[in-house]
Amino acid sequence: MQRVVNNSFKREFEVLGEYEKSNLPSTVISSDAFGAYNIFTGELEKYAIRETEISKLITLTEQHKNNQYCWLLSNAFEKFEKFINTTYNLMSNSDKSKRDLRKVLTYFTDNLPYLKKHEKNNKSGIHLKIAILYIEKLRHAIVHSQGKLDDVEIFVSKTIKDSGISNNKKDHEEFIKQYISNNQVVIFETPIGNKSAFPRYHDVYTHLVSYLIGYAGLVNKAVNLHKNV
Repeated sequence: MQRVVNNSFKREFEVLGEYEKSNLPSTVISSDAFGAYNIFTGELEKYAIRETEISKLITLTEQHKNNQYCWLLSNAFEKFEKFINTTYNLMSNSDKSKRDLRKVLTYFTDNLPYLKKHEKNNKSGIHLKIAILYIEKLRHAIVHSQGKLDDVEIFVSKTIKDSGISNNKKDHEEFIKQYISNNQVVIFETPIGNKSAFPRYHDVYTHLVSYLIGYAGLVNKAVNLHKNV
């Protein structure tokens, strides 16, 4: 689904790029009238007209793409959470469909030695418990406030505190902040600053989803090893 979204917006950005090459950023390229049907007369009434410059349209398109990626991440997390809760219920002989994610992750850490070892020591360089709880909080912000954060420092501090991981605090703070810009969750592709003749980008969305997939796979393997002990 990410590829569908990316390819769709790629065409839009190519068109906007051509406009930008041949015009000033302040050039107005669209004029839109907004209206609504009057509930008494049934007639369409205009209430506003907006003229949009090239630079503004590029910004709006970036925001729209980011919104699409945010919803994809939310959907991915909800599927991940369903798997995690189902696995927890099977291990603990419980039947609740909704649980505190922190407690579930802690239960896995306490009962699955293989998971405990690798959630800390893995190629990502980030403790997976922090990554998962962070994505949970991103999902909450996306669903309830369109990805807007009131206070980034409080958000970062609470994410780390809730994880119970006290070491490598600076690294974890940097990890969390890299997906936030101007108090907004930003997870669409970002340019890699280099001198290459071809544009290159960080695939931010895939990085975040990889934590969910990686942790789910780790849980699955840890459970199977646990059964054979």
